[in-house]
Amino acid sequence: MLIAYIPAFLAGVASFVLYPQENIRILLLCSALTIHFFKRIFEVLFVHNYSGGMILDSVLAISLSYFLSTATVTYAQYLTQGFPEPSVDLKYLGCLLFLIGISGNFYHHYLLSKIRSKGDKDYKIPKGGLFGLVICPHYLFEIVGFVGISLISQTLYAFSFTIGSALYLIGRSCATGRWYLSKFDHFPKNVKALIPFVL
Repeated sequence: MLIAYIPAFLAGVASFVLYPQENIRILLLCSALTIHFFKRIFEVLFVHNYSGGMILDSVLAISLSYFLSTATVTYAQYLTQGFPEPSVDLKYLGCLLFLIGISGNFYHHYLLSKIRSKGDKDYKIPKGGLFGLVICPHYLFEIVGFVGISLISQTLYAFSFTIGSALYLIGRSCATGRWYLSKFDHFPKNVKALIPFVL
């Protein structure tokens, strides 16, 4: 997974050098994306317990996707330099949502890492946090973080990236929900896939 995240992290770091930080919005955007992928690298090294590996083709495709997304979102923001700021400034609300998203995502990843003892490969039903309400709260908070990034940026490109990411994570959450229902006979039927009481 380090192969998947390091190029995007480096694209975030490079954005501080490549694009003059002429206003606070581009600084906040570059910071949020860099922090997002730094957190992912930190989790790979110190938090996650993986049950298996990934096919190299998949890892390379994911890595390229994350890298290109980070590079193009920051570049699109750079291209807005010199244009008037949006009439409604949402960047600080975006920062708040980003911090909520990244914190909630990290917390639920931590809970997931604790459901298996060392060397245990058996699947278990996660507990704690929002796991009693939704199957994938870590995806829910990741979407909240991406919405925050979009509000920091306030570009159509960043919003498009967030919509695409959200649709992908909704699909993964629903598939995970079906998997849990098929794997565990006693899995509670009222637990939603992603959004408490809704989806």
